[in-house]
Amino acid sequence: MRETLSFRTFKYASLAILMLFTLFPFLWLVDTTFKSTEEMFASIPTWLISNFTFEHYVWATGEQGMNIGKLLSNSIIVCALTALCTGLIACVSGYGLARFKVPGIGLVIVLFVLAQMIQGPLIMIPWYKLASAFSILNTKTVLVLIYNTMTIPVAVWIMSGFFKSVPKELEEAAYMDGSGKLKTLFKIMVPMALPGLVSVSLYSFILGWNDYQYSLILTNSLAAKTVQVGIAEVMESMGAANWGGILASGVIVILPIILIFSLIQKLLIEGLTAGGIKG
Repeated sequence: MRETLSFRTFKYASLAILMLFTLFPFLWLVDTTFKSTEEMFASIPTWLISNFTFEHYVWATGEQGMNIGKLLSNSIIVCALTALCTGLIACVSGYGLARFKVPGIGLVIVLFVLAQMIQGPLIMIPWYKLASAFSILNTKTVLVLIYNTMTIPVAVWIMSGFFKSVPKELEEAAYMDGSGKLKTLFKIMVPMALPGLVSVSLYSFILGWNDYQYSLILTNSLAAKTVQVGIAEVMESMGAANWGGILASGVIVILPIILIFSLIQKLLIEGLTAGGIKG
C-alpha cells in the first residue's frame, strides 16, 4: 500500500514537531551557554543573544573552573576499557554458550539475568571494602571492574544469540580447511556477529559514561574521578557563582555521546534487537 503525499507530509511534520519538542531543552541549553551572565538571568527569557561570548566554555575547560579536560580523559579511558573488556569476554563466552551444550547451561543463563538485578546500593559497601583490601580504591581500575559486572552478563546473552544465528556449516568448512577453534572464532564467527559485538561494546561505553554513583563512592581525586562527579561537585561548591560555566560543561559532556549515537544509532538498535530475538 503506497502512502499518499498528504499522509507522508503529515507523518514527517509530526516527526519534526516531536523532534523539536524533544530537543528543545538541549537547544536552549546550548543557546544559553553563549549568553553573558546578565542575559542568562534576564527577567524575560529570549533566544536572541545580545552579547555573544565564549567565557563560559573558557571557564569550564580551564584550571580555574572545572578543568573538564582531565575529567573527560578519565571518563573516556574508563569507558573505552570497559567496552573493550566487555566485547572480548562477551565474544568468547557468548560463543561458548551458543555452541557447547554442557549440563547446567540453563542455570548459567538465569544467573546472567539475575546478575543485572544485583546492582547499585546493594553491592556498594562490598565493592568499597574489596577495593580497599586490594588497594585499588580511588583508581580507574576499580571503575572498569565494577562497570564490567554490569555490562558483561547482558552482553554475553546478546552475543550468544548472534552466534546461534551463524550456520554451523561455516565452522565445519573452516575445520575442514585446517583452521583451529580460535582462528575459526575470530576469522569466521566474529565477522558474522560483528553488529552484535559493536552493539554490546557501545552499550558498555554509554553505561559507564552515564554512571555517577559508583564513581562518587569509589573515587575522590582528579586522577580517577569521572566527569559526572566533577560536574556535581562544582555545582555544590562554586557552581552558584558560574551557572554559565556549568551549562557549558554539560554541553561538552553531552556532545560526545550525541555524536557517537548519531553515527551508530541504526547499528546499535538493530544489533540489540536482533540479538535479543535470536537468543
